[in-house]
Amino acid sequence: MKTLTAILFFLFVSAFGFSQSVIVDEGLEKLGGAYNTAIRVYVPYANDDLLADKWVDFLKENKAKVKKSKEEINAKNVVINGLGADTLIVYSTITPVDSGLQLAAVFMRENIAISTKSHPKEASWLIKFLKDWGKNISNQALLNKIEDQEVILKDKGKDKKSLENNTDYLEQSNANMKKQISDNEKRIDDNKIKIKNTIAEMDSVNVLIQQIKFQQQNLK
Repeated sequence: MKTLTAILFFLFVSAFGFSQSVIVDEGLEKLGGAYNTAIRVYVPYANDDLLADKWVDFLKENKAKVKKSKEEINAKNVVINGLGADTLIVYSTITPVDSGLQLAAVFMRENIAISTKSHPKEASWLIKFLKDWGKNISNQALLNKIEDQEVILKDKGKDKKSLENNTDYLEQSNANMKKQISDNEKRIDDNKIKIKNTIAEMDSVNVLIQQIKFQQQNLK
């Protein structure tokens, strides 16, 4: 049991011992039919469905008309609070990176991608927003993992209880059987004594029968 616990602890440290951070950077990505400067956010622990759903929700909350394909999530007529009233076109994609996912998004304003060079103020706002947004997604992903494990733990608890009940039943059954065996052995010993007594009684009866037959033969 101690060995199993040590192995599980080692696996835990291996999987979770090193904390991961939400990282936001810029880089060229082929989005929108060309290479454009994208703002990228690395989101640890998240799965594709969660990240994609949250991103689509964000775009729709900002008045976007979203078109989603297997490779990209693109949106038109996006008006993001914090970036002014101008409409944007957002080209984005999600790719797996290490033990998480990376969302790369190109925010096009008047055919120019927002970046720290072209739009430093807006880019700074987006970087901070995506950092906080990514943290929320990672936290939600971890909460989901906790909930999944708690369901497993609950099921294992039920299994444990069932096994304990079955063990109690078997132990009681064994105790009953031991008592029954003890009672049976006592009855067997009693029966053996009674058998001997009965044999002795039968022998006495046989002797009596022989005596009666002898008397019958000598009857005159």
